Amino acid sequence: MRPAEIAAAAFDLAGAVLSVQPHPTGHINDAYLVATDRRRYLLQRLNPSVFTDPDAVMANLVVVTEHLRSKGEPTLTLVPTRSGEVSWRDESGAVWRMYLYLEAAHPLEVRSAADAAVVGHVFGRFHRLLADVDTARLRVSLPGFHDPERRVAQLEAAVGSDACDRLDSAREDVDALRALQHTIGSGLDHLPVRVAHNDAKAANLLVDEIGGRQPLVVDLDTVMPGSVLWDVGDMIRSSTGTPEEASATVSFDVDRYRALVDAWLAETHELVTQEERDAVPTAGMVVTFEQAVRFLTDHLQGDVYFRIARPGENLDRAHNQLELLRSMMSAL
Repeated sequence: MRPAEIAAAAFDLAGAVLSVQPHPTGHINDAYLVATDRRRYLLQRLNPSVFTDPDAVMANLVVVTEHLRSKGEPTLTLVPTRSGEVSWRDESGAVWRMYLYLEAAHPLEVRSAADAAVVGHVFGRFHRLLADVDTARLRVSLPGFHDPERRVAQLEAAVGSDACDRLDSAREDVDALRALQHTIGSGLDHLPVRVAHNDAKAANLLVDEIGGRQPLVVDLDTVMPGSVLWDVGDMIRSSTGTPEEASATVSFDVDRYRALVDAWLAETHELVTQEERDAVPTAGMVVTFEQAVRFLTDHLQGDVYFRIARPGENLDRAHNQLELLRSMMSAL
């Protein structure tokens, strides 16, 4: 049996397994669609190179999904193992988990101000409903995940080693990011600590084919204590320009930006402080800068973090984010 088939057999499934096939979802974890004679499931293997503390990831996920469900909010549903655990560890030490598969659902693509408003409303509701969770219950599963200074240091290390002999192709973008570093600033960690998604991009909202089901926040692996302005920044980054991160050209759409921010504030106005409100424009630029640095670093390191479909895709993603950042800076 293949590793995914062995893993699938460890979970408490309804019906007999008919197939276990790769599923093209996300940049980080390996995913498989498991079909039984009664329903379908999504099986995932957490990337051990990224999630070095998978138990913390799963503990946070349980806290958040149980809290949302207690408030009647739709959320991801974990399938337990045959022994009642929330995950299963294989012989190599890799951790696997399984969700009920969401039929007829796909990631939201932002193509209009109305779409951007959906992103703002859904993540704003997510923040509001989780506002009464004691952040001490959550573990820091990815230390320094949002830390532009740390990310720049990683980029400089990758530039210095040039282990994959790719610096010549990336030098122009490296120089541009270096020049922007001090203009953008170092981060948002001076703001109140709340429950944050930390990867609040539009693609992490699942919608159904006909709009009859409430959009669902997914990819909860990075939920940790932190500033919700990191989420706002990622919403802005992913919703105000060209939807595809690897496309050739991108520009900042002010109408989408205003619709998104207004929708988020409509949900969180009783929660956020004036300092957080004032940080909204900065958040978009900081996170876009940080993401450009991350894509470029991964390109120089040999594409070890973000999954690619073709050579040079992470370099194109980095260049795309840099162009979006420039456009954003000229408009805000």
